[in-house]
Formats: sequence, structure tokens, C-alpha cells
Amino acid sequence: MQIIQVTEDLKGHWDNFVKTNAADGGLLQSWGWGDFQKSLDNKIYRLALTNGGGQFQAAIMLIKYDLPFEYNYLYAPRGPVINVVSPEDLNSLFAEIRAIARQEKSFMLRLDPPWTMGNEKLLTDLGIRKSEYEVQPKCNMVIDISGSEEEILGRMKSKTRYNIGLAQKKGVTLRVCQELCDLEVFWQLTKQTAKRDGFNPHTKEHYKKMFEFLGKDGTLKLFLAEYHNKIIAANLVAFFGKTAVYLHGASSDVDRDVMATYFLQWMGILEAKKNGCHDYDFGGVNGKTYFNKKWEGITRFKTGFSQNEEPKEYLGNFELVLNPFVFAAYKFIKQVRE
Repeated sequence: MQIIQVTEDLKGHWDNFVKTNAADGGLLQSWGWGDFQKSLDNKIYRLALTNGGGQFQAAIMLIKYDLPFEYNYLYAPRGPVINVVSPEDLNSLFAEIRAIARQEKSFMLRLDPPWTMGNEKLLTDLGIRKSEYEVQPKCNMVIDISGSEEEILGRMKSKTRYNIGLAQKKGVTLRVCQELCDLEVFWQLTKQTAKRDGFNPHTKEHYKKMFEFLGKDGTLKLFLAEYHNKIIAANLVAFFGKTAVYLHGASSDVDRDVMATYFLQWMGILEAKKNGCHDYDFGGVNGKTYFNKKWEGITRFKTGFSQNEEPKEYLGNFELVLNPFVFAAYKFIKQVRE
């Protein structure tokens, strides 16, 4: 086995490996997601473990996040992606990651692999411990969108089907946008949603860069819902491999009774089918291994799109502390801010 830093000429090979082997679909380890992160001035490392024939057996994209006073940490969102890897080879991969961390003087390595529950030992045997915090959702609502439209609707809870039909009867219209100018309405709705639901959104520049880098090849699409000539809801949905991922959604404070958000998700599902996707990932919800009281409403909404499927439970966030003193200070500041 050999560990290499992957360059642009292997971009297609990287994406094919990630699409094939990532249980979450692989969006956050895709080449495009890395380029998006670079556009935010974050340094990127792409490492692959290859066999004697040069075929990938594991891949991990690391993002370097800079903090004040020249501190930084490395983070692998939904990484590493692995095929068949022995513990010895995995240890070699993480030895290379530690070397990069030493080179960058990082105080921590953070990762949340796209692995389901039961694989924790792969990390704990390497001295990587479970974190107290989650970065990516611990539990995601992922539904099967195979079969006909009628079959997908039939697998939904009756209230969800009703609300999709209600939006259509009320005259809500939908459209897909891929022009940067259309992102302004999404941003205005996001500010309303953040104020209403009490969360801090990404910056406008963050969404702009995401749309610029992932929208140009159709990986990211903006869905808008209009009612009485006014846009009242918007979703950003990504399409990568066989999985569509609902990334961000926003809605107006008015006309919430026309159920546009349900209709928007249905359009996302139909677009995913057109793109050849097998799964539609609604993102984070409460599950057996994670509960957040603030997520009760969004969990009811998302789980309504399947009456049989349970949320997918991932390992969650793991950490390797490389500088205990700086990590302790980082943890203290994080707790104070919360």
C-alpha cells in the first residue's frame, strides 16, 4: 500500500471512489466541496491510500481551519471514505495525517466518518476518541426514492401527502434556478428564518461561494416556491452520485399555511430521480443516539416523508488532541460562547 497526496489529474478517480464507497453519498468529501472550501481561504489536503495497482482503497480530504493567535485544527467532514482497509493500513494513513498536523502545528484533528454505528473500534484503536460535540448531524433522515412517484408518495405519512397536495391546490408554483442573482432572495429568506428559529446562519458570502463552485456543473440547485407573485420558500439541494442532499432551507414569516416547504421537498425528490439518484437525504434529525429538543419540529417534518424508514445513525464526531493546552483553552471558550 502507498499513501499519496492526490492532485488535479486524479480528480475524476477521486470522485468516482467517493461516490462508490461513501455510505452518505460522499458530497462532503467530493472534489467540488474541497474547491468550495478553498474559495473560503481554507487550505485543503487530499490523501489516498492506494494498492499496488494504483487503485484507491481509502481517501480523506482534510480542511485546515485557522483560529485567532495562529492556532488551527484539521477537519475531515464525513471522512475518511474507505473500501477494504486493514487496521495496519488505516494506521499508516493516520500516521501521515499526524505528520501533516505536526507540519501545520494543528492542535486537533477532527473527523466524523460516513460510517454507521458499530465501527467505533476502527478509530478508538488509533487513539482517536469520541467528541463531546457534533459537527455534522449524528442522525440523518435518508429516504429511498426508487420506484414510481405514486410509490414514493405512498410511503409517506398521510399528513405529508396531504400538505403536498394542499400547496398545489392553493396555487403554489415551483421553479429551479441556477443563476447567482437568484441567490439574493434565498439570503433574505434565510435571515427571516434565522431570526424566527434562533440560529446563526452562514454569511451571505458563504452561500454565494457555495453556489458559484457547486452550481456551475449542476451539483447544487436552488429551488424556489412562489405564492401570489412572491417567493415564500427556498431550498438548496446538492446532487452527487446516487444521493441528493437537502443542505439548506429558508421560508418567509408569512403564508406558512400554504405548506410550500412540503411541496419544495417533493420537487427536490423529483429532481433527484431525474438525476439518477437512489436516495434523498433530508439532513439532521433526532434519532436513537442523538436528541436535541430544538430539533423536535424539524424531525417531525422530515420523518413525515417516510413512514417506514428510520434515521441513519452515524458514529458522530471524533477527535485526536495533539496539543492538550490549546485544546483546553479552545473548549473553554466554546463553552462560554454557548
